[in-house]
Amino acid sequence: MPRIRQIIGFMYLTVCLATLFSCASLRPRPMAFEEAIQSVTNKLMMRVLLDRGLFFSRETVIVIDPFVNADTGEVIRASREIEKIIIREGQEKFKRFNFIRMTSENLRKANYAMNGAVRYVPPGTSPSMTEGNYNVSASVVNLKTGKIIGRSDVQIYDRGLDYTSTLFYKDSPMYIKDPPSEGSIKTAMSPVGSEANRAYYDSLETLAMLVEAEEAYGKSYYNRSLKLLKKVLKRPDGQLMKTHAGLYNTYRRLGRMDLAEEAFAKLLSLSIEKNKILTVKFLFDVNSVNFWRDRELKKQYGIWLRQIGKYFSKSSYCLRIVGHCSRTGEERYNDTLSTERAHRIQELLKSEFPGMPGRSEAVGKGFRENVIGSGTDDERDAIDRRVEFVVTECK
Repeated sequence: MPRIRQIIGFMYLTVCLATLFSCASLRPRPMAFEEAIQSVTNKLMMRVLLDRGLFFSRETVIVIDPFVNADTGEVIRASREIEKIIIREGQEKFKRFNFIRMTSENLRKANYAMNGAVRYVPPGTSPSMTEGNYNVSASVVNLKTGKIIGRSDVQIYDRGLDYTSTLFYKDSPMYIKDPPSEGSIKTAMSPVGSEANRAYYDSLETLAMLVEAEEAYGKSYYNRSLKLLKKVLKRPDGQLMKTHAGLYNTYRRLGRMDLAEEAFAKLLSLSIEKNKILTVKFLFDVNSVNFWRDRELKKQYGIWLRQIGKYFSKSSYCLRIVGHCSRTGEERYNDTLSTERAHRIQELLKSEFPGMPGRSEAVGKGFRENVIGSGTDDERDAIDRRVEFVVTECK
């Protein structure tokens, strides 16, 4: 009987792998969105089948971590569609596996975790690229061993892919830079056989709770989001920029501006202590030193300027204020415009930080340090029209 079971299992695995090889064969050409995600799913599942062996429980569970923008770490709106395709493909072709979304409860019963990062590649990156594409890197991690047992990369040509950030990140006052979030991107791009990034792997439960808070926020369940964020804050690894940005967002939506400002002050302090850089969302209109037309964003600038001024008035640090531009127009023009943007913020900070002129310098980087680099001059590349604060020791 055991021999028969072994033969049947071997035949089952052979058929599965044959199917997978036909679906996940290497294709250098860019694919349509759904076809690409199906290819990713099949290739990763081929590795899971090999890792699992001939006989495994029907309770094998794979949890799907939201896919993020590889440049910013923000969850993109297309992530939900990616999850749906993975789950549908999994249910149709891998019936002995249970594919579920990332929550803290689901994570506790999962055997594997899939995650991924999406990067926009602008046209002209290579001679054959006349239009921009999206690179998707994804991995699957064995949650027991912490090893990356599968990796897949594809290109997507689909112009309809929604690469914008989900509401939680769109509302955030800063671009968030946390070790676990950066570790997620590194894990998605690491080779098979290597260990998942420790900052990511060790904080998976905290990240799962933050995913739940982000989902609740996106559905306007602000009190539920707040409750989850407060629980995260009590965890040893919960003092993250993402946590405090979430608290700021949620308090602001609930009309508690006093607590929102406190949360921003903590976010500001954390970013300076951990990263020595602030990427606050002082965003600009195209070809202008006027602020981006988002009214909700502009309403918050008073809070941000006040807290930045207050922090540096009490500290001994100096500031390099760095202006940036999106990738359109001539280089010399953009160098000048980006410097003018830095001077605009420097001027606005004077009322909150009287010592600003002597402890800061304004410089422009043009479009040489674009994050997105698409040159679309709309919401998608708004981050490229930003001002950053680089914290330095005063000479």
